[in-house]
Amino acid sequence: MRERIAHLLDRLSPAERKVAELVSADPGGTMNATLATLARSAGVSEPTVVRFCRSLGLEGFADLRLALARSEGGGARMHRRIGPGTPVPEAAGAVFDTAIAALTEARAALDAAAIERAALALVRAARVEIWGFGASAAVAEDLAHKLFRVCRGVVARHDPHMQAMAAATLDGDAVALCVSHTGRSRELVEVAALAAASGATVIAITRPASPLAAQATLLIPCAVEENTELHTPMVSRLVHLVLGDALAVAAALLSPPAAEERLGRMKAALRLRRTDP
Repeated sequence: MRERIAHLLDRLSPAERKVAELVSADPGGTMNATLATLARSAGVSEPTVVRFCRSLGLEGFADLRLALARSEGGGARMHRRIGPGTPVPEAAGAVFDTAIAALTEARAALDAAAIERAALALVRAARVEIWGFGASAAVAEDLAHKLFRVCRGVVARHDPHMQAMAAATLDGDAVALCVSHTGRSRELVEVAALAAASGATVIAITRPASPLAAQATLLIPCAVEENTELHTPMVSRLVHLVLGDALAVAAALLSPPAAEERLGRMKAALRLRRTDP
């Protein structure tokens, strides 16, 4: 990555060059920065940082942090190929190595400010719809279980017809939280657009610059590279689950006292159920 930046340095604008020099001097700091903090540190605007990323052939700041994680942290080298003849004990270790690598890269690219903005929208909402298909449907169910304790009106849906009908009934007090690895699922993009047209806040956990990301009011960027071979784990699901945990924890920290009281009533109801003969 440093070589790519050095190669482009003479072709960058003076403002972009400031960003390039800062990134080259402190790649670790860049991986832990946000778009806003990096722009401030370089003394440039946020669009300048994005233009610098695109000069490198990247889609945006999230992709820059991911590329730096691979280049500097060596996370991508932890991925291990699993084939039909791989011994089972070796395959088990490779699955862990692949998951660790994906989570390491996601941690380096984490947009903590986006998590906070999304969590604030969730705790303010009177209704929370969580949508996903396939592996993302399981993530949506997991998120609903976690957010149910601190948010109001939480429900997960994986049927596109039910999603569409629910989207049509949303309003400005509602949030639609959409989860997708590629961000290209036509049905999910359509219901996200319908939810936005209804006035709801649309939160998307998905790949930046995807059709779903374009429909989002708030984007939690997640660019995970999947290996589509049969004998490999689906690491995007793992990353989405951890991002969901981070979002749920942030929502709990931002929840008003009423949410804590509601959680107390839930616990009391569970205790009563256990003691009921």
